[in-house]
Amino acid sequence: MTGLAHHDARTLFERAWAHGVRTGAIGPARREALVAEATRGICRIADVLGTQALRDDLERAMRSLLGLVNLNLRKVSGGDVEAAARSLAERGLLFHTKGASTAIKRVLAIGHGMDPDAPHEAFRRRFEEAVVSEWAGLSFEEFAAREHDAERIRRRRAAADVLADTLDGEPPDETFEPEQVIMTALLIRAYGGPQPAWIAGTRGYEILLEAVREAPARLRRRPLGLPPAHAAAIVDVWAEQHEAVLAAIVDTDAPVHRLVAGDPANNPLHGWLALPIDTLADLDELGERTTAHWQALTGGTTDEARLLWVMLQGALDLDGKAPLGVKAAETLLRGPLAAPPEDGVIEAWLDAHAPHAYHVGLLELWHDFWDERESALASGATAEALRQFAREWLPVRAATRG
Repeated sequence: MTGLAHHDARTLFERAWAHGVRTGAIGPARREALVAEATRGICRIADVLGTQALRDDLERAMRSLLGLVNLNLRKVSGGDVEAAARSLAERGLLFHTKGASTAIKRVLAIGHGMDPDAPHEAFRRRFEEAVVSEWAGLSFEEFAAREHDAERIRRRRAAADVLADTLDGEPPDETFEPEQVIMTALLIRAYGGPQPAWIAGTRGYEILLEAVREAPARLRRRPLGLPPAHAAAIVDVWAEQHEAVLAAIVDTDAPVHRLVAGDPANNPLHGWLALPIDTLADLDELGERTTAHWQALTGGTTDEARLLWVMLQGALDLDGKAPLGVKAAETLLRGPLAAPPEDGVIEAWLDAHAPHAYHVGLLELWHDFWDERESALASGATAEALRQFAREWLPVRAATRG
């Protein structure tokens, strides 16, 4: 008869205690000392949770103490019951509550951007409450995952600081994530010339992004010459993010000034690099650059047909140069201009390319074109009807006399 596997639902502490008592590792005198130790620990935790004068707080404190002991027992023993029992007998309960508490406070300090070995005293009470009220109830797997993530953040912050120091000039402030600092530094190292330095102004960032667009392959090459102690952390960030950063810079029609200082809601590069913070508020400069870009894009024209063609080309990625031939315009109306694009396409394009003050009028022109196309041209419209519509709405060359 095949035996059934028995699942022991007891915690590691319970199994280690029972094993220690059964084998004699935790004898009567040691048991008494451990119980007294546990009582002191429960009273301390109850005072953090509320007060040791209330039964409910004492019960919560007991569960919290056992949770902390379990976390640290698992950490030091790897889940081995015999090793856990030996650790209980030799080190006691409060050793394990303190071990778990210290590890948790390191994670909390890292999460708040502090030195894990010297957290701010002002956060001491808040961290103690979090340890006994929230973290003590975590499974070891969840605790270990949080600890792993925090250590990764700590390594990346240290790597970002050291990598930043390899460049001349003033590095970004601490408001940026370490990944943003690392990727920005790698871009500058790859495209910033023989003496790469941190960029102070918006125009410098635009020049940097223009260089990336001209030679994107440089960022795809694994970075070399990194600080040895932090190379692994830096390469990890590069491996995770360089393709996304390249896509945000290269695979978009947004002009570079928008990638540097554009609205985060419509800037595909937002969040990837340590771009100048103050540019988001520098609306006058952004407006001037957007206006200059729009003037270059449209040639300064106010002709509605030509403005519509600029929008159609940009939003729908159409080829062709105005004025159009009548036959070419007819082909467009039968193909790419047979149906309007998805909602939001023109709004996103205008946000990247046109001054905000022009948006309302340009949107009206855009929607009027598509509404008129739908009402004036049936699915089986004749060539003459299509050509007549094109002459009214698009920049079409005048007919030449034969």
